[in-house]
Amino acid sequence: MLDRDEHHTLRQIEQNLAAGDPEFAAVLRGGQRRLPRSQRRKLLQRSLNALLLLLSYGLVVLGLPSSALALVAVAGGIWALRRWRFTGSS
Repeated sequence: MLDRDEHHTLRQIEQNLAAGDPEFAAVLRGGQRRLPRSQRRKLLQRSLNALLLLLSYGLVVLGLPSSALALVAVAGGIWALRRWRFTGSS
């Protein structure tokens, strides 16, 4: 982490760059956007949800509805969190 003085100095440098060359500043700001999620991650998430739902169906057939309900809840939680972005902070 930057201390307050370093942060202020960096902000002043960014403002000077933006004033001097607005196109360059726009390119730098554009690089701070999040990257799109990879197709592999989407496929893995969908596969995991499908597997959990199939396992829960098997548990219902075996006569374990509470365990099946727990798996459905986990699959629902994974599905509900599919659009959230989790970023690590260091």
